[in-house]
Amino acid sequence: MKLPTLAIALTFTLVSVQAAAQDVVLKPTNDNLETKVCYTAATESYSAAKRLVRSNGLNFEQFNVGVKCNGVSIKQFANEFANNSSQETAKALVAKNTDNASRACVEAIQIGEKEALAKYNLEGELVFCNFREISDFIRKYDSENVVIRDIAED
Repeated sequence: MKLPTLAIALTFTLVSVQAAAQDVVLKPTNDNLETKVCYTAATESYSAAKRLVRSNGLNFEQFNVGVKCNGVSIKQFANEFANNSSQETAKALVAKNTDNASRACVEAIQIGEKEALAKYNLEGELVFCNFREISDFIRKYDSENVVIRDIAED
């Protein structure tokens, strides 16, 4: 199966039951893998969406590059719906330093390790986040409810 190179336009019908948009109903418009992954991310978790991709014999990192859920990354889409349906307190992640490595650490949670390292020209470098390698740092916060904040907001 050839993965799309451009972001796909994935359409979900969102029906707001209350004005505050606390009760959202998701209805997939088709039955392809991309839609299933987005639906799983929103209704279960980002980790469940990753498992679904891998169970179909695909590399998640490659799949993730070409797929957008309603115009945002799979991770961000999962977090948006987790935030709407969850009453748990989110952890705020703030890059206390303004260097590129610190920024890459925080952004990697939202956009992925490769994309964050590329954005800050750190490809091939060993980056540590809170005394952990960046991949371990991402894994630590991968399934948690986190909010990324700018240092100016803190």
